[in-house]
Amino acid sequence: MIWPPVKAWTSKLPIDGQVHFVAINYGGESPKEWVVLMSVLDSSVVLKVSWSKLIDSSNWKSGWDEITHLEYSKLDNNKSKFTTTDFSCPSLDSGLTMPIDKNAIRPWFDNPK
Repeated sequence: MIWPPVKAWTSKLPIDGQVHFVAINYGGESPKEWVVLMSVLDSSVVLKVSWSKLIDSSNWKSGWDEITHLEYSKLDNNKSKFTTTDFSCPSLDSGLTMPIDKNAIRPWFDNPK
């Protein structure tokens, strides 16, 4: 997985009812890198995830995956795994700030190999 992170992420389990997230910011130095994610559908759901947990394929998938057969009974159990944060300042390469430098925007998805 490349650093800096792509912007589109899917959680394997719903977090506060949400599964699709945008990586709006990131930072830290190895091995303590982190990524701030904001829900695509509910901007009040913002969380800070360590890079090592984000690239763990049992928890997250880069890109937006169409998830079927979600087990919503796991929602309450999943809330305790993540701490939401009020930090929502986007990184300069997020494409979410003004002015936008189109040459320095992080990709949404991994490049196919």
